[in-house]
Amino acid sequence: MPLNVPLSLRPEKKDVPAGHDPHFLISCKHAQESGLSPKLVYRNLSVPELYEYALKYETDTRLVSTGALAAVSYEKTGRSPKDKRVVREPGSEGDLWWGEGSPNYPMDERSFLLNRHRAVDYLNYIDAVFVFDGYANWDDKARTKIRVICARPYHALFM
Repeated sequence: MPLNVPLSLRPEKKDVPAGHDPHFLISCKHAQESGLSPKLVYRNLSVPELYEYALKYETDTRLVSTGALAAVSYEKTGRSPKDKRVVREPGSEGDLWWGEGSPNYPMDERSFLLNRHRAVDYLNYIDAVFVFDGYANWDDKARTKIRVICARPYHALFM
C-alpha cells in the first residue's frame, strides 16, 4: 500500500532513490544469492512517510505528546548486546576484540547461513520491507555504502 505523502514533505536526497519499487532488489547480487524476494519494498522513505506507515498499519504504535513515535517491540525491548554474533574469518579476525568483556561473540559460518536463511524467509513472508541506503562512517574518505532491510518502519528511523 503506497503512501500518498506530498513531495513537499519529502527531504531532498541526492543520488538516493526513494519510493515503492518492489523490483529493485531483484538486481542486487546479495539479494539474489540469499533468495530475498519481498512482496513490497518501501525504499529510503522520509521520516513523515515512516511515521505515517507505522501509525496507519502497525498495532500498538502511537504518536506521543512530544512528537516521538512510540512502538511496542515486544520481547526484544531495549539493547541486547549479548545477542551480537560475528563470524570469525582470517581477513578480519585480528582486527576485532574477542574474549572476556568483548561485545563480539563468535559464530561459525554454518550458523550464520542458517540464521540468514531464517531471516530471509521471514522478510519474504511479511507484507512489506523498509530499505535504508546510506553510509557508515562520517569521514568521506573512510565511509562505506550500506543497505539495511527492516521489517518495521520504526526500525528504519534509527538509520
